[in-house]
Amino acid sequence: MSQALTSPDLVAYVDGWNAARESREQQRRDPYGYLSYAGFHTLGTSPARFAGIPGRWSIRADGPVVELADGEELIVAGELVTGSHGFGPVREREFRRAAQHGDVILELSTRGGQSLLRPIDPAFGRGLRGGYDHTPAYEPDPRWIVEGQFRPFESLRPTPFDATVGDIVHTHLVVGEVVFTIAGTEQRLLVMVRDDQQAGVAGTGTVLFTDGTSGLTTDRHGRSLQLDFPAQAGAVTLDFNFARNLQRPYTSFAPCPLPPAQNTVTAAVEAGEQLPVFNGG
Repeated sequence: MSQALTSPDLVAYVDGWNAARESREQQRRDPYGYLSYAGFHTLGTSPARFAGIPGRWSIRADGPVVELADGEELIVAGELVTGSHGFGPVREREFRRAAQHGDVILELSTRGGQSLLRPIDPAFGRGLRGGYDHTPAYEPDPRWIVEGQFRPFESLRPTPFDATVGDIVHTHLVVGEVVFTIAGTEQRLLVMVRDDQQAGVAGTGTVLFTDGTSGLTTDRHGRSLQLDFPAQAGAVTLDFNFARNLQRPYTSFAPCPLPPAQNTVTAAVEAGEQLPVFNGG
């Protein structure tokens, strides 16, 4: 099941694990990180206003549009904008920091075919960042470095993934399954890949999964694990020590994809990140 590490290798491994963990903690404390998302707005064809955001916003065939009233303005690409402004098409899974109003950055994205507007406000996030303590994690353990087999599909499969918020349904490409055994039970998890991945080509995929710790010591919505896979069927390594949270346990304004039902590990994976700790909560 697991991959052995010699003592010198283990020291270097733990150093790398700690460095990766600290990098993620710094990202969470960034004034313009996801703890500073201050809203979640879906754009429709009829112009609408959203609290604290200048203009009336809508979606058209050529992308999001804002109509600014007299006295309203935004900064777009370093230039002052008034009146009506079109932002052009926003690709699925693109996160475009499209405009700025004072210290607030306005992010446009497309998720599950829906056009979203989210303000990133350091003043709003200050409370969350101030209250955020840390994200605990299980101590790295070589027994959670698991050997498995990658079994690719004949072609990439567009697969629906529900979201943690809203009525969004993501569609991700699934390249195949990773098959491994934990506690004597075979597990088969779907591996999703970037939109530019090609069939029959090696790459890095993502496994979203829940397990016996979900909703107890880890996020009930599941966690994420990166996986390098070969061009054809073959051996792969799943390092659950690097399992990480998505954005959802940190903010209610993140429409993260949920693991498909198949991606339920039938054991408690006591490895990787746990539920974040907020002071007073």
